[in-house]
Amino acid sequence: MMDKNIDLVLPWVDGTDPSWLAELKQYKTGSIESNRYQSWDNLQYIFRGIEKYMPWIHRVFLVTWGHLPDWIDTSNKRLRVIKHSDYIPKKYLPTFNSNTIEMNYWRIEALSERFILFNDDLFPLRDIPEEYYFKNGLPCEEAVETHFILKAEKGLDLQMNYACVNNMVILNRNFDKKQVVNDNREKWFSPIYGERLKQNENLSFWNNFESFVYPHEAMPMRKSVLKEIWEKEPYMLDMASRNRFRAYSDVTQRLISMWQICSGNFVPAKYQGKLYILDHSNYIEAADDIRNQRYPIISLNEAVTNGFDQIKREINVALQEILPDKSSFEI
Repeated sequence: MMDKNIDLVLPWVDGTDPSWLAELKQYKTGSIESNRYQSWDNLQYIFRGIEKYMPWIHRVFLVTWGHLPDWIDTSNKRLRVIKHSDYIPKKYLPTFNSNTIEMNYWRIEALSERFILFNDDLFPLRDIPEEYYFKNGLPCEEAVETHFILKAEKGLDLQMNYACVNNMVILNRNFDKKQVVNDNREKWFSPIYGERLKQNENLSFWNNFESFVYPHEAMPMRKSVLKEIWEKEPYMLDMASRNRFRAYSDVTQRLISMWQICSGNFVPAKYQGKLYILDHSNYIEAADDIRNQRYPIISLNEAVTNGFDQIKREINVALQEILPDKSSFEI
């Protein structure tokens, strides 16, 4: 019998924890990206948003190196605190690689078959029904092909580009595009994709998958699919999980969504969230979108270090205005 529960997985790191920083510096060579571990001090608003706007979530799995926010109520029956060492094999630890952390979630025994992969930069802003993520037990996916973007700067951008290539190598090795499209034509050419439907039409003549659109949102996933990927590609997944930091041989969680799409076990959908790469030119607009709850969910990535405190203050004031009340996850 299928588990009808839907869990939510939320990875989080406290970039100010002295013990964690000491371990990071023990393994990290070269400089540490200063904006990568800046503290927004707004994790509580994610929990408030989940409880208020996604009340159907069964349990929240907070995945952490070992530290916890001082306000979290660990006695909450809907909260599961999972340390990296609780589920990631010892040979991959310690890890500072989000791809390793995410691609091993299937090893969390208590995690339900259906779960939503969240992140600590995602904020629910208004009611999000269960059907936004799962319908009839199947994940809702935006199955839209796109061209792969070859241009990337040095560092993390370039590493993520290589990881995207690795994803597609694995996907094309396990799925025949022509067969996938023929078997799922109604889903592949669903009008729900709007203007993006043209991309599927234009790329339908290609023999292999090049890439898919990547909505930077919370993603619905099935635990058994991630396990299946490990069973089919043990060498690639093992090699990627050995990377303590993001590397050219990484594989990302986006592969899970694409695998679900290519298997045909999904429901066509169009995501409605908004991504902001925050800097001095757009943070006021982002705060205004939060206050007016223009999107069901918003993703906030930082792009600056200078003036970060000002941007952080404006964003957090806006979040406080729409989510002023403590959740049951807070002491």
